[in-house]
Amino acid sequence: MSDSHAPASTYLWIWCWLAGLMLLGVAFSALPLSKSTIALAILTLSTVKAALVVLYYMHLKSDRRVLALVAVFPLVVIALATLLVLSSRLVTL
Repeated sequence: MSDSHAPASTYLWIWCWLAGLMLLGVAFSALPLSKSTIALAILTLSTVKAALVVLYYMHLKSDRRVLALVAVFPLVVIALATLLVLSSRLVTL
């Protein structure tokens, strides 16, 4: 494990990105798009925000790669389960 943390300016920039992505999600919800398009856009933005939080605020970026695999594995399982549910729903349409 590394004890070297990023400088404070990095955390400020990450916070700005998180705030900007949140505002972008709010802006998407006001656009005249289909609900599924808005939901997909907001979920994508939320995934990017979660990755930024995990990498920088939870310091996973500087930890060992095994911990990254432990954190990513449930995400892969969730993605596969989601694809399975969506594929079965598409077949019934």
